[in-house]
Formats: sequence, C-alpha cells, structure tokens
Amino acid sequence: MEQKEIKDLKAIKKHEIMEKPLPEILDEISTSIDLAEKAAADARAAADEAKRAGEKAAEQVMIKIRKTFLKMVKDITEELKEGEK
Repeated sequence: MEQKEIKDLKAIKKHEIMEKPLPEILDEISTSIDLAEKAAADARAAADEAKRAGEKAAEQVMIKIRKTFLKMVKDITEELKEGEK
C-alpha cells in the first residue's frame, strides 16, 4: 500500500466517529463509565480485604511476640530465683 492510501485510510477512520449517531456514542461512554466504576469498586473491595488480612496477620505476630516475651520473663525470673538459693 502506498503512503497516500494509508493516509486516506487513517483520515477515513479518524472521521468514523462523525458518522456514528450521538446516542450510540453516549451509550458507549456510559458503558465505559459503568465498567470503570465497577472496576474501581472491585479494587476498593480487594484493598479492604488485603488491609483486613494484614491487620489480622499483624495481630497474630503480636500475640506470638507477647507469648515469647512472657516466656522469657518467666525463664529469667526462675533463673534469678535459683541464683538466690
């Protein structure tokens, strides 16, 4: 294909929107907006779920740290008591 033919085809495609009825264009825009809103809602839901999972994981880690700390305190206390005897 020659350059001129390619340019002509591009010009035709560029102006196809002018041949579409306005209601069809508005429907396409509305559909795109609806899809974008649904995608945004899904993303927010996924982010909330990830946040809750992270908070739960952090809570579990804190529980393990507390248990370890309490065990260390108990062991140290027992060692000190044995050292006093």
